[in-house]
Order: sequence, then C-alpha cells, then structure tokens
Amino acid sequence: MKNIFAKPENVLTLCGLALADMALLLSVPQYVPTLHLAKTSFWNGTKINQLRFGSYPDVGLTELARAEAARHAGTWDAWAFACIALQPNEKEKPVLLVDAGEAPVANSVRIIQELRLPNDGLGLYGRPRFSLNVDGQTLPLDEVETPRWHAFLHKGISKLKAAAENWERWSIPSSDETALLTPK
Repeated sequence: MKNIFAKPENVLTLCGLALADMALLLSVPQYVPTLHLAKTSFWNGTKINQLRFGSYPDVGLTELARAEAARHAGTWDAWAFACIALQPNEKEKPVLLVDAGEAPVANSVRIIQELRLPNDGLGLYGRPRFSLNVDGQTLPLDEVETPRWHAFLHKGISKLKAAAENWERWSIPSSDETALLTPK
C-alpha cells in the first residue's frame, strides 16, 4: 500500500497523545472531546494546540472537528480528534475513537480502542485497531505496517506521563473478563 501520509510518525504520535489524553480524562472521570493540532518548527520542535469540545452534543462531533481542523489548515502539520463513540454494529459497546490526518484534511486514519467506562473502573480491551480513509475509500491498514504504526502510537501515549504510567493498569482485564477467558 502506498504511504497515505508524508510523515506517518507525526500523525500516529499525535494520535497516541490524543488517545492518552482522552483515557486520562476518562479516568478522572470527565468526557471532553478534544482536537489536537500539531505544528513542527525547525527551531522550536513541535507545538501542540488543544481545542476542547466539551459543550457540544455528541452527534456530529467528528464532522465538527474535521471542519475546525480544515479551518486551521496552513498553521498546522497534523491533527487528531479524540472522543468516545459507540461501535456501529454494537451500540452498547463504547470505544475511544481517534480520527487523524495531515494538512490539508484529505486522507485520514481512524483508531478504535475498545474500553470499559470509568463507572465500572476504566479498562482498555485489546489493542487499538486502525482503518484508513484514502481518497474516500475505507481500507484496513496493511499488516506489514501495523507493528510500526503501533510503535508510533505508543510513542505518543508515552508523551503524556500520567497516561503512560497507568496504561498497563488500564489494559489489564477485569476479573469478570479473566473468568470468561479462563477455560473450565
């Protein structure tokens, strides 16, 4: 598969930061969908701006964030929007959703991390899954690229110290899940 981003490491690192930020907010527990905009400067490193969408309704948030990202085109290199969503095929299962891309807003990646909500003790199930939107078509990530993209994602997660310190604890299955997974 052709590279859909000029610098996938920048996009995926920002995705990891957005994913970690949302998980950290949920652990408190808060729900604040956030658009992260990153601009890399030769002299100053990477600057990240955050736009919080806490007062908006859930419906249309992804579209609103994409419109906001497009509005800031020219002043950023990469964008990532993180929120809670429901899986289309299983409405009772919430997920952390991150949509991200480069400037201009064209091709994008969607990352889905299954979770248990904080009222039951925040938990993250499995590994984040990637899907790509290339020229308007939804495609899976090439299996060869998956480990590399996971590494970039975890680089971003590690940038938010409080989330990085808790990531393993959040990823441990609950006793209910362990009982379901243990053969009898």
